[in-house]
Amino acid sequence: MMKAFLLLPLLLILAACAGTPLKLDGVNRAINPAMVTAEHPYTGMRVVWGGMLIKTEPLKEMTQIEVLAFPVSYDGEPDRTAASLGRFMILRKGFLEPADFAPGRWVSVVGAIGQAQTAKVGEADYRFPVIHSEQLYLWPVTAASNAETHFYFGIGIQF
Repeated sequence: MMKAFLLLPLLLILAACAGTPLKLDGVNRAINPAMVTAEHPYTGMRVVWGGMLIKTEPLKEMTQIEVLAFPVSYDGEPDRTAASLGRFMILRKGFLEPADFAPGRWVSVVGAIGQAQTAKVGEADYRFPVIHSEQLYLWPVTAASNAETHFYFGIGIQF
């Protein structure tokens, strides 16, 4: 019993050292994209946001990424089971390959909130919160995220 009691703190320390792919020091976790669409002075604040990629568009000197926002966990990973928080736009200097940043992939970003932009979603005007990317992490595709659940029901007689 004593060994288990001593082992628990060691396991917790090791888990804390596992780290995250993002450096999250100095980010404001209280601000999400849904809040920024309102008229509040969030410009320049550093945040961590994440979600599912909708569209990636290389521009002349940067890449613009449209994301369907989801809440993020302690390590910045989007919570795929939560309700979405609307959309936001990532601006990243340089070229990002749209085939790598394809629709349906999951991404997290750390950066400063910029001036909101209005663009089209279908035929509707949409006001996008903008984040200027300092760090961008494309979450790996896992078998679990691509798995389909199949249920089979039968009597057990086969001809």
